[in-house]
Amino acid sequence: MLTKTLDASMLNIPHDPRVLAPLCRRHGIAAVSATRALLEDPRAAQEAAAIFRENGVAFGLMPMPADFYSWELDGGAFDAALKTLALHAAAAEKLGIRHAYNHVWSSGPRAYDENFDWHVRRVRAVTNILEAHGIRYGLEFLGPHELLSMQAHPFVHTLDGVLAIADAAGGYAGVVFDTFHWYCSTNGDRDTLLYMEQHADRLVLLHVNDGVPGVPFDRQRDLERRLPMETGVIDSRAVFRRLNTKDCGALCMIEPFEPGRTHFHALTPEAAVREAAALFARLG
Repeated sequence: MLTKTLDASMLNIPHDPRVLAPLCRRHGIAAVSATRALLEDPRAAQEAAAIFRENGVAFGLMPMPADFYSWELDGGAFDAALKTLALHAAAAEKLGIRHAYNHVWSSGPRAYDENFDWHVRRVRAVTNILEAHGIRYGLEFLGPHELLSMQAHPFVHTLDGVLAIADAAGGYAGVVFDTFHWYCSTNGDRDTLLYMEQHADRLVLLHVNDGVPGVPFDRQRDLERRLPMETGVIDSRAVFRRLNTKDCGALCMIEPFEPGRTHFHALTPEAAVREAAALFARLG
């Protein structure tokens, strides 16, 4: 089954373990994603871990220290980020964190084959560190067509594409399946969902959200989304229920971007957690 996880940063609400842990316990949310600050402050991490244990709440996602597959992250910066990743992964392991991910940009300054090889080398370096600390790692494909032309050369933007990178890098990495990116990349292709369902062992994280009504799938904007089941453009409930039957150990998170983040930020922590829990409950 999927672990329903609150990501306070994504929902733009304060991340205070003393507040969030009791609220999540009360509203039935099983996990809360960690922050970079916790991974860099052992005392704060110990205090947060104690609060989480008292409330029966687990840590969810480990934040990554860099956008590892950005063309702007040069070799020196990449190597420095790997050193930070090793420190963070060791701290995350102590907290029982078992999930992390990065997205893969769907265009870049390199030609396709060269970019593929470049990604494989970087994924291999990242997964070597995470595997040593027992942290599952997912690659997220980005579906909006506007991103295909952001740089000179289009790149992978489907489930098949990121799985090909993961396999070429040794096969340790899995995938992040985002309902919005699935819809934008393939118009919600059922074959793709079926493949994900049949290979759920590769699933690290499910992002649920909805699309903007009245906009074709290939004209949706990356940062403009709706809360899951808000518009019915994307059947997030069906995706969740099909993947939730699998023993895959993946997380599930709400990822609405705007205007959802502004909406949640305006709420009290109690109201924000209550609304997130209600959305999870509607999923199934």
